[in-house]
Amino acid sequence: MQQLKDIIGHSQNIRTLLKAVKDSKVAHAYLFIGPEGVGKTTTGAAFARALLCENPADGDSCGTCRHCRQVDGGNHPDLHQITPAGAVIKLEQIHQLQKNVYYRSYQGGRQVYIIKKCDVMTAEAANSLLKTLEEPPGNAVFILISSRPYALLPTILSRCQQFWFKPMSVNQIVEGLTFLAGVSGKQGQMIASMAGGSLGRALALHRGDIQSRRKRVLKIFERIASGNIVELLRESADLSADRGMAVQWIELIQLWLRDLLIWKLTGDKTLVINSDMVEELDKWAREYNSRRLVDMMEEIERARARLEARGNTRLVLDALFLSCRDQQDNFIRVNEKQVAWSKNTGL
Repeated sequence: MQQLKDIIGHSQNIRTLLKAVKDSKVAHAYLFIGPEGVGKTTTGAAFARALLCENPADGDSCGTCRHCRQVDGGNHPDLHQITPAGAVIKLEQIHQLQKNVYYRSYQGGRQVYIIKKCDVMTAEAANSLLKTLEEPPGNAVFILISSRPYALLPTILSRCQQFWFKPMSVNQIVEGLTFLAGVSGKQGQMIASMAGGSLGRALALHRGDIQSRRKRVLKIFERIASGNIVELLRESADLSADRGMAVQWIELIQLWLRDLLIWKLTGDKTLVINSDMVEELDKWAREYNSRRLVDMMEEIERARARLEARGNTRLVLDALFLSCRDQQDNFIRVNEKQVAWSKNTGL
């Protein structure tokens, strides 16, 4: 497990957390906010280890004491992690937290509770947690992690110290890829550019073989262009098996459309992410006008928002692909009318 000082990026947040531990001014509740994959959970785990460490140095965990080793091994009795049970965090999970929190810690120090994706708590669970945050026991520290703070009760927000985690720069993601996966050079730059500020997404792209994924995105785009409904629905069925992966595929399609639009408008290879696929970009850019590409990008963004709001993955993807296919038909019909009008008018 990383120490706080080893976290890539988010330097202001890290300095504040280190100072809190060093000066013994730790709050009872923290809320880490930001997009998926930018380091919220990693920072939360490193902060928890620092809070539980027997010999913290300058506010950071030593990494060698019994407590640190237990945290690394996932068996520290005073570190509790709450994650969604299915799609939500249920009232029963918060009730169990409340039973634990008022007992003495097993090892005489703090108790730390990390609540991941806290924004998917049911209304009952959120109201129950609020009661604990209003009157927390002195030895408990809560670390809430969310990419959708607007879905949380305002009263929960007001009882937490809020730390915003911004998307990471391309250089920071390259640094993370090099450190964590040994990926650097052009490959690292390409993956970092496609990751949208998320180191977690960059690592997922690397593990998932980015080259084969890009080829599949191109195949999906070809099927949209050809209007083959059966093949599109098969793609939808396959991609909808995993919601997280479905979001990643949508993001890759978005990047492809973005590159098409940029290439069509500028013809500048240095501005596109898929710079090694200029031949394919040039071919497809000739087939679409700018308005059509923007319409598709907006449709895909709406589908992405529906998935992130827990919409039915299969239905969202079916609707997306069929809508893009219908737009393709409309685009062809408009072009045919324009050609016919030009022939009739001699223009």
